[in-house]
Amino acid sequence: MFPKLKFTEAQIRDYYARVTPDMVRASLSAEHGSFFDLLNLVSPEAARPEYRAPLREASMRARRRYYGKTVSIFAPLYISNTCVNSCRYCDFNIHHHAERKILTPEEIDLECAAIRKNGIDSLLIVAGEDPKHMTVDYLCEIGRRLKDRFSCLSLEVAPQDEDAYRKLFDAGFESLICFQETYEKGLYQYLHPAGPKSVYEYRLWTQLRAGKAGFRTLGVAFLLGLAPWRIEAASLAAHAFYLMKECWQSRIQFAFPRITPVSGGFTPEHPVDENDLELMMLAFRIVFPECGMTVSTREDPAFRDAIVQTAADNMSAGSRVTPGGYAVLADRDVAQFTLNDSREPAEIYQAIRRNHQEVVLKNWDNRI
Repeated sequence: MFPKLKFTEAQIRDYYARVTPDMVRASLSAEHGSFFDLLNLVSPEAARPEYRAPLREASMRARRRYYGKTVSIFAPLYISNTCVNSCRYCDFNIHHHAERKILTPEEIDLECAAIRKNGIDSLLIVAGEDPKHMTVDYLCEIGRRLKDRFSCLSLEVAPQDEDAYRKLFDAGFESLICFQETYEKGLYQYLHPAGPKSVYEYRLWTQLRAGKAGFRTLGVAFLLGLAPWRIEAASLAAHAFYLMKECWQSRIQFAFPRITPVSGGFTPEHPVDENDLELMMLAFRIVFPECGMTVSTREDPAFRDAIVQTAADNMSAGSRVTPGGYAVLADRDVAQFTLNDSREPAEIYQAIRRNHQEVVLKNWDNRI
C-alpha cells in the first residue's frame, strides 16, 4: 500500500465489500470527489451493468469540463534498451539474450524527423535503466538538442535525485512518467530481485523529487496485472492526492498500462479485463477531473477510440517501442512490450475526427 495511506489492505477490502448502491450514486453526483468516492466508484458494486451508463456520462462531463473535445497526441522515442535490472515481467531484463541498441545523436535526429513528419510535437524520451550510458549529463544533452524541435519533452527513464531533475528541467524536459509497477512492497521486491530498481522507496518518491525540482507534469501509474487492481487503485489515488498537496504547482497525469505478452513468458497473476479497466479510468476521471489521463497502445484500437471520448485526454500515435523503430532499424530489435494498436498516425487522427473530436498536436509555444 502507498505508505501515506492510513488504511491497511484488509481495511480497504472490507470497505469495498460494504459499498452500497446509495454510496455509488452519491459519489456519482459529488461536487468534489474524495478518496472514498474513488473507492465507491471502483467497487464491485459500481461494476454492476446498471451503473456503466451513468459512469460514462459523469466521466464525459468531467472530461469535457477540463479538456473539451480535444485529444492530445504524443510519441514515445526509445533511445536505449540496455538495462541493468532483472524485472521478471520486462523484455529489457538484463538476463534476456536480445539485441541491444543505444541510439547515437545522429540516429536520434533521424527518429525525430520521422516522428515530426506526422505532425507530432510532443515527445516522450524512454530508456532502459543503464547508469553507465544513460547518465544525467547525456540526458541533458539530448534535452538541449531536442527542446527547440518539440514543444513538450517528457522523460521515462531511471529515477533520479532532486538535483538531477533540476538539471534535466533546465535542459528542456518538463514532464515525467514513472510507473511504480506495484505498491505492494513485498511483491515489488520479488518482481525486482536485482539492480537499482529493486529499491522500493527510492522509486516511490520519484514524482515528489521531480515536482520539487520544477517538473510541470508528474505521471503516476501501476502495472495492471501484478496485484489485485482495486487495492492498487486505492494506493494510486492516495499517491495522487498526496502529490497534489505537496507539488501543487504540477499537474498529475494518470496511465493505466496492462501487462501484454513478453518473450520471457511472464504471466500476470491478476489479469485485468477491459470492463474493469474502463471502470477504473471512468472513476479516476470523475474524482480527478483536472488531471491528465493517457490510454496506452497496449489497448485495442476500439477501446482507445472509445475511452478518449469518455475519460482519457492523451494518447500516442504510431508508437514504436524499440530503439530505432521509426526510421533506423524498423523494429528489428527487442520491444519492451506488445503493441495492440499498430495504426499509423493518420488513421488515429481520422478516428478521432470521426468521433467529432479535435486532434491536438501542439499544446503550447515556449515564450522567448
